[in-house]
Amino acid sequence: MSTGQRGRGAIEISGVFTGLAFITVLLRLYTRLCLLRYFGVEDCLVTLAMLCSIGLTVCIGVQVKYGMGKHIYEINPAEVPSSLKAFWASLIVYYLSLGLTKTSILLQYRRVFATKHFRVACWCVLAVVIAYTGWTVGSSILACVPVQAFWTHEPARCINQFAMWFTNAGINIATDFAIIILPMPVIRSLNLARRQKQALIAIFAIGGLVCVVSILRLQSLVAISNSKDQTYDNPPAATWSSVETNIGIICSCLPCLRPLVARVLPNVFSTTHKYGPNSVRPYNRSGYGRQSEGPATQLDAMDSKYSRDSSEADRRGDRIQVTTEVHVKVEDKDGRDAGNPSTEKEVGMERGSSTESLVRDVALAV
Repeated sequence: MSTGQRGRGAIEISGVFTGLAFITVLLRLYTRLCLLRYFGVEDCLVTLAMLCSIGLTVCIGVQVKYGMGKHIYEINPAEVPSSLKAFWASLIVYYLSLGLTKTSILLQYRRVFATKHFRVACWCVLAVVIAYTGWTVGSSILACVPVQAFWTHEPARCINQFAMWFTNAGINIATDFAIIILPMPVIRSLNLARRQKQALIAIFAIGGLVCVVSILRLQSLVAISNSKDQTYDNPPAATWSSVETNIGIICSCLPCLRPLVARVLPNVFSTTHKYGPNSVRPYNRSGYGRQSEGPATQLDAMDSKYSRDSSEADRRGDRIQVTTEVHVKVEDKDGRDAGNPSTEKEVGMERGSSTESLVRDVALAV
């Protein structure tokens, strides 16, 4: 591969993944603002992460403009400071994007899973992520003192960059695995059929793609750390960094797109499925009479009201439990009571927390 192709390849791949992540974030914002009419802290954080990812792609483009992908002896010495300055900025936005994305995911976890032990574990992981992000961003800004020595090579005190990169990469992979594993014990304890439970695990385990990309990026760091021609060997590391941040953003947005998919593809979430003895069943409204009148119409209105109320409660982050009682009275064709006390039935249904709402959505999708 020629030197020019190495640089163009880094820009093209980074641009494609950045575009995909940007579209996914737009769909998420549309779902949250237009369909659910709610915008939470986690949505704000993932939007900021997207802006940082765009900044990373811009920095990669600037580096290519000033010589990344070329051999060191092919670069005009006057262009080296500009390339290094873009590289310095790329490290900052890279670590910021990762930290904001992980924080957004953990805040989503905290809102969905309301158990005490899970919240404690979630706060612990969140504290590690915040501390890690603060360290990586701060150490990237102050990699050299004075700061401009990073690109001017003037006498300064500088951190061992390669040791810092590998340490940061190791902690990054560890936190990725922690975020993936964190909800699994809670999901396994839910009273669901195995197929539904597997689907729910798959939704949260999709973040494993980020771990794979992080490991592949680590291999590129090994290559560049042993390189004597860093401008030529840097494109793979820069490309994997961009891919990692964008896949993380995409994975954090996918679980939030369920209402949009349900509207565009309603058959995907059809309730005509088989359920096991321990599964969470959707509210079956069949058998209550004609849809045009009578109890069925009342149940439709009641179910619609519940959906609005539970969605509003989920938006506020409330952990409420509502008991809905439905009284059905059977009458003959003349409108008279059949006279049999057993014809009047009382049906009690419990609606749970936001975890129950999520489980119900997954149950409908399986």
